[in-house]
Amino acid sequence: MCVFCRCAIFIFLIASSILSVGQRATASAPKALHPISVTEASIFVTRSKAIVRIQMFAEDLILFQGLEPNDQDRISPEDLTRGLADHRQFLLERVTLRDAKGEPIKGEVTDVKPFVIPVDGILSTDMMLHTATYELEFSFSEPPEFLTIQQDMSDENFIIPSEMKLTVHQSGTALNYTESLLPGASTSVRFDWEQGITEDASDAEWETWFSKQREATLGITSYSSVYSFVYIEPNEIRHEILIPLATLKTILPVKSRDASFIEIDEQDPIRALIRDWLRDENPVTINGIRVLPEFSRIDFYGLDLRDFAAQAAEQKVSLASGRIGIILRYRAPDDAVRETTITWEKYYSKMNKIQSIVISYPDRIDRFEFSKHNKAVDNVLQWTCDPTALPQPIKLVPAVLVSPPKLMIPVGSLICLAIAFVSLRISKTSVRLVVSGAAFMLAIAGWRSAGFAIEHPWRRPPELSETQATEIFEKLHQGVYRSLDFGSEDRVYDVLATSVDGTLLEKLYLQLHQSLEMREQSGAVARIQSIKYDSGKQASRPLTTVPWPGFEYSSTWTVAGTVEHWGHIHERQNRFDAVFTIEPRDGNWKITRMDIANQQQIAAKTRLR
Repeated sequence: MCVFCRCAIFIFLIASSILSVGQRATASAPKALHPISVTEASIFVTRSKAIVRIQMFAEDLILFQGLEPNDQDRISPEDLTRGLADHRQFLLERVTLRDAKGEPIKGEVTDVKPFVIPVDGILSTDMMLHTATYELEFSFSEPPEFLTIQQDMSDENFIIPSEMKLTVHQSGTALNYTESLLPGASTSVRFDWEQGITEDASDAEWETWFSKQREATLGITSYSSVYSFVYIEPNEIRHEILIPLATLKTILPVKSRDASFIEIDEQDPIRALIRDWLRDENPVTINGIRVLPEFSRIDFYGLDLRDFAAQAAEQKVSLASGRIGIILRYRAPDDAVRETTITWEKYYSKMNKIQSIVISYPDRIDRFEFSKHNKAVDNVLQWTCDPTALPQPIKLVPAVLVSPPKLMIPVGSLICLAIAFVSLRISKTSVRLVVSGAAFMLAIAGWRSAGFAIEHPWRRPPELSETQATEIFEKLHQGVYRSLDFGSEDRVYDVLATSVDGTLLEKLYLQLHQSLEMREQSGAVARIQSIKYDSGKQASRPLTTVPWPGFEYSSTWTVAGTVEHWGHIHERQNRFDAVFTIEPRDGNWKITRMDIANQQQIAAKTRLR
């Protein structure tokens, strides 16, 4: 028997002795019942069933079956026998095992090992000296991945509620899970039937096993804990909170028709309660300005959902094992998050502290604990950005152009030559010489000044070298992706305009946005980690219709992007083939057209922080 139980017995015996003395001194006073109940439950889980052995004190028959001592302060043998029999159904009703969907699993009592009942019964003061063991069996149609254990041994009128000391063991492994459950409380346990661990496993094997379990559950390994992830991005702060519904019910007046489930049509009112609860509490400032949250997600999850970033399908959710995911977004009031304070002020009996993982750009991880035991000043998370990590302005790419070759048409000189030629017909020699000579001299003098230039019909204008074209393209192209670091759509457009012609802004923004969406992550846009250029070539002039000095550039590139939620990272690599048109606008190079010929995902993985 555990030390706790022995201590409880010792305390109970002392208290019972005191009560007994008091009762003997005042025979007319009503007899007192000691409201302490400690039940030990051991659950052995196999692929086909769970065997539950519950050890209880005879005292529990007084507490739960209403047995009363006779005038000799004894519980009669008949009452004890009846109480033991009635306790079978009591345990089936008050100890519940639920599957991954929260549905109760039917159980039956398969064995009872009662205590010995003396012929004259048992003194009420000796009831804690006798124990009985009940064996319950819950059968499965397939090996369970999850089991939720809930106990409702006593009701809310008990001064000191009944407690269940729970141990869960998985067949064929060395795994033991222990928990202490108060009335109405539940705990969920995950079972891995493919990667078991034996009792003689080495430390390295245990470490590998734990690592695989964390990967399988994407780091969310506890089903009764509150998880908090604070993401400080260049343009926003995102607070993601995962709360068990059983915990939320102790904070908010959650209502449901079924005491065990929340139906789909009951979830929107709960969302409204959450918005009212969190909208004005726990203030957040960005760059010294108070910012109110946007609720981008309030989702209900069952046990079987691992990736909380994925949009949860609408379904009824168990109050015993369900969880609710809340995402609060705080947008920067200006260009970037340079500093912030995050305060948590509200605490509750089932949520008296919140341990947050803080992930701030570019790639820093910290831990911060909000607690009701802290001083107020210690419940304020403060963060300041390193100026070098802020999104840097995107520079224009100047279009330094060489003048195209021209052909000069000397109109004045040609006229003068024509005059000189015509003057040769003048009969008078002196006049002829003067006129023709003067015209010829003027033709020479005005050869470059008296005329106009046209594009040279035989000489091509100078083209950019392949190196120059590649450099211009990559600067503009990287500027396009970097514009996404600047937050709101308006600011993205402003930054995008340094690389893209105005008439293309909206179309290119939508194309870029769609190309980076991770649809399985509810359309979240990936944050760019790297751009690799696999190939690139400037189109030769005869093959393009773009007027000089503009040019076409074909490129194949690979973008690596990430979306991070709930402490894990989704990585994607997409490869693109596209043709770009690049032309000078107001003295700077701009992308004026983008035609994506092909897009394919070449790599995808999920990893933990």
